[in-house]
Amino acid sequence: MVTPRGKGLGGSTLLNYMLYVRGNRLDYDGWAKQGATGWSWKDVYPYFLKSEGNTDPKIVEDGYHNASGPLTIQSAQWTTPLMDAWVKAAAERGYEYRDINGEKQTGFHTLQGFTRNGRRCSTSKAFLIPASDRKNLDIVTDALVTKILIDKYKNAYGVKFHKDGKDHEVYANKEVIVSGGSINSPQLLMLSGIGPGKHLEEKGIPVIEDLPVGDNYQDHVGTFFLNFEATGSKDTFQQLFSKPISNLVKYNTEGTGPYASLNGVEGLAWVNSKYNDPSLDWPDLEIHLEAYSLSSDGGVVSSHLLGVPPKVMEQVYFPKLGKHTFTMFSCFLRPFSRGTVRLDTSNPNDHPLIDPNTFADARDIDRLQAVLQENVDIVTKTKAFKDIGAKLFDTKFPGCEQFVANSTYYSPEYLRCIAVGYTFNLYHPVGTCKMGSADDKTTVVDPQLKVKGIKNLRVADGSIIPNQVSGNTEAPIVMIGEKCADMIKADNPDRNNC
Repeated sequence: MVTPRGKGLGGSTLLNYMLYVRGNRLDYDGWAKQGATGWSWKDVYPYFLKSEGNTDPKIVEDGYHNASGPLTIQSAQWTTPLMDAWVKAAAERGYEYRDINGEKQTGFHTLQGFTRNGRRCSTSKAFLIPASDRKNLDIVTDALVTKILIDKYKNAYGVKFHKDGKDHEVYANKEVIVSGGSINSPQLLMLSGIGPGKHLEEKGIPVIEDLPVGDNYQDHVGTFFLNFEATGSKDTFQQLFSKPISNLVKYNTEGTGPYASLNGVEGLAWVNSKYNDPSLDWPDLEIHLEAYSLSSDGGVVSSHLLGVPPKVMEQVYFPKLGKHTFTMFSCFLRPFSRGTVRLDTSNPNDHPLIDPNTFADARDIDRLQAVLQENVDIVTKTKAFKDIGAKLFDTKFPGCEQFVANSTYYSPEYLRCIAVGYTFNLYHPVGTCKMGSADDKTTVVDPQLKVKGIKNLRVADGSIIPNQVSGNTEAPIVMIGEKCADMIKADNPDRNNC
């Protein structure tokens, strides 16, 4: 699987889908029950509010949001007729159309994203740039941190980094905070001698602290390859290409138009599989409705980015060139399978080995098949989508043709074949520096985000998440940063006297 990472100021908020989703309150209550004390919903909720600058008065007035935070949140600035069908289909499928970041999560979503005037609002734009003139902040770019400096007493006292062909060291008066993300943070810890002892010894790295760094890897896994066409809809990419200049002018002057689309996402939904208890308001399936498919650009860009084989493009997508197509990109929210991140070599420049261990637990396949069936039912069993002429692709995926029921409906076996044969991750890796009780042998950091056995070292990013959240991960990771900031301030009451 492709695992892109944001390697600039703002990290992966430079290239994600910008969708504002907090997850479910039961996710965080579960963290606390498993040993991450102080991370229940009541504990983390204020930190979601702290960073949020929501610009939609109708959303803010429900009492679950904040309008004054630095990270700007907007409702969708541009949609296609698919969104109208989505709103109507909610009731037909037995769900409410609601703000899923409000009182309840189950339902079809009033789409919001991290945008400001229709433009991406990265964490760099929201937090770092406004602070860039502070005397106590130095920003170093085009640099690679290669090692955490730790003395013989297991005190972290700085980092080594490489820039402009030279190695440099910088020292910390208080502590070192690692925020490299779910891939780079475990890689850096292991390069520094913190990780699975046997693995580090195999790579020739002296073991400072034997911890399960790189274990517990989780991602949301689904498929991008369940596609539909609709004569009464519009394709986002086609509209971009049809009037590129006028659309760009509209975007630059008003912050609207197809360029202001949240990467083509029209709607979201959180629904229940047959394996889930709907009374809990803890939905286990997520659907992204996207107003395009690989047919939209003829595979010129998208097929190369996604690594789609030419045979698939020729058999499935090229016959749909010029059609108004859309996609339901769906996933199971709380995967049972766990993967790993390990070092390939002891060279910091070499990519780590990422094994997502996808579908190691067959329950994940069952639930992905269930959400694909819900996608099909939304399109084929609702008047809302019938009214825009929506229908399944009649082209079939190579290797799955034998499971086709007929040209108008997909069999459960065909959906399972797509789920397993055309798997796609949502770029939500978490869990590789697991947080929890210091006595828990599966954890790397304690509830204060301090690395066990090492003084003056914390990790603050998605890698500390013990169990995957029920939604997209940007908002929860920003929350982690906000909460960590307060922990640091609480540990340093004399900080203003420095």
